[in-house]
Amino acid sequence: MKIVEEFLIGHNADIIYAKRTLQSHFDDKKFRDKSFFILAFMELATNLIKHTNGGKALLLESNEYYLLAITDYGRGIDNVSLSLQKGYSSMENSLGLGLYQLSTNDLYDFEIFSTSEKNFHGTVILLKPKELQENIVYFSKPYINEINNGDFFAKKGKFLLFGDAAGHSKKSRQTAMLIEKTFYALKLSCIVIDEFFKQIHQKLQEKQMRGAVCLIAEVVKNHITLCGVGDLSVWLKTDEHLLLKTLKSGIIGEVFSSVERVQYTLQGEEFCMITTDGMQNQRMECFKNKIMGHYSSYFIALVMWHFATSQFDDSSIVVIKS
Repeated sequence: MKIVEEFLIGHNADIIYAKRTLQSHFDDKKFRDKSFFILAFMELATNLIKHTNGGKALLLESNEYYLLAITDYGRGIDNVSLSLQKGYSSMENSLGLGLYQLSTNDLYDFEIFSTSEKNFHGTVILLKPKELQENIVYFSKPYINEINNGDFFAKKGKFLLFGDAAGHSKKSRQTAMLIEKTFYALKLSCIVIDEFFKQIHQKLQEKQMRGAVCLIAEVVKNHITLCGVGDLSVWLKTDEHLLLKTLKSGIIGEVFSSVERVQYTLQGEEFCMITTDGMQNQRMECFKNKIMGHYSSYFIALVMWHFATSQFDDSSIVVIKS
């Protein structure tokens, strides 16, 4: 899942500009329903001005489809279920059909999360085509721009590569690309994963590249094996808890001693999340028991990124569901 367009919405003029930009993408054939997509955008963007101090609208892309996300740090919605009922509105002289119509569309899933806690509030809404049902979703936002993004992700068969090269420079991106290239070239199995990390460590030192934290996940149905080096956070969402495991065993290309391994078996609606250091753990802790399993992987990644991301670092997240 990647960001195609990002709009700051604070005034009516912002809505007009964003609408025109969205319409400029109509030739891409990635909309499930263009007219409904624009209708949804207009309703949700207008709500940002009516009910909050403004927020963001995101045009997202995944698997040849566009998704629409609306995010804000407003006071939150006290009762989400009530807000989705036909005829309900917190505003006078309103028919109360906006969110109800969006949530009952046949072509798009409508997902919403809102919190109104004193020091932790806001709302995230996602409109996504019903066809999108990915169990593994990756979402990233560079601190500066894509060219210098040190975070990286790759997928080959049952193996996933995820990590973060140090810094925010051309050399950081080159380090990330070298690790990705080696990952794709190597015939992976559980037996040679340790050799992969040793090979990367040697290459980075020889080329005087940036150091990096890195993890390989082997995903077979609901079984996940994680092999990693460095400070990456692994979150396991069970029915009752959001558990944190932090991998710490050096940095490839700099100080590297061994590969740490952990294994999980996901049951029912449980899921596993892996995040780079741009996702702040102290803010992730606020979500214990808040994000339930019935949300899609896309929405979980988006909510976590919105509320837990740092403004001064590349921030990436992988969500793996059973």
